Amino acid sequence: MALAARILSQPWPIVAILTAGLSLLPALGARPSWAANPADGADLGAIACRAVIEIFQDRDPSAVDRFFAETFVQHDPNLADGRSGLKAFAAEIARSPNSNVTIYRMLVDGDIVMLHSKHEGLRGFAGPVIAFDLFRFAGGKIVEHWGGQEREAAPNPSGHTQVDGPTAVVDRDRTEDNRALVRAFKQEVTVELRFDRVDQFIEGDNYTQHASKVGDGTARMKSRVAEVSKPAAAPVLLPRRYLADGNFVLAVVEARTEPPTANYDLFRVQNGKIAEHWDVLSLIPPRDQWKNANGPF
Repeated sequence: MALAARILSQPWPIVAILTAGLSLLPALGARPSWAANPADGADLGAIACRAVIEIFQDRDPSAVDRFFAETFVQHDPNLADGRSGLKAFAAEIARSPNSNVTIYRMLVDGDIVMLHSKHEGLRGFAGPVIAFDLFRFAGGKIVEHWGGQEREAAPNPSGHTQVDGPTAVVDRDRTEDNRALVRAFKQEVTVELRFDRVDQFIEGDNYTQHASKVGDGTARMKSRVAEVSKPAAAPVLLPRRYLADGNFVLAVVEARTEPPTANYDLFRVQNGKIAEHWDVLSLIPPRDQWKNANGPF
């Protein structure tokens, strides 16, 4: 499971979250109003961060009972369902002395919080892991989780890593416009393969790419999409969910490739155009190897 435990490298934000539960790094779009209005939906982000900090940094399995509901549903196919499955995973983390995670981005969309992070020291992985996690809340506790992860790669052909770049959430008044823009882009360009429409969504080569195998600009993006989604009787890439918070929009996509993956595509929108992209292509194990029956989407 791809949860998160450490916010960047400075110790003071972690202490602030653990003691107050209401502050994050400015780079993560900190909102001081959380303290004034703890009932605000944005407070869910602070709760999610506290939960994963206690599991991954403090290595405290009892955090599962404090932050996760008894009815918790797990969608990561690599983990057993329910709070019992999560407790078993947290106990495994507690036995790993080097586990740690840096959170780079946090979005809040209604009752769902997204964390974009890097994991280190996890058993079963050779080296750091880049992850996206989605947590759905009800009654102040986490009731559902989706997640995807892949091994950290070297900088891409344009020199960008899978996690660097802007982090601040701005333009919240344009959240729905930006969600609609990315939804249309994914449908028309990546599903229908209408590359002639790219200029409607991306301004020339003003497109910064963080995907590990692709460089900046639209030409490389077109080539990569065409390579993965060759014309077929049925679409290969099927968008399943869109989360949006200001200038950031996450598309969760089912990739019916071989092997199949759950794709987490994060876009940054600027001035009505898509300007930047990060992703994780998380392998979906064969159905008989799933540890829960809820499905990854």
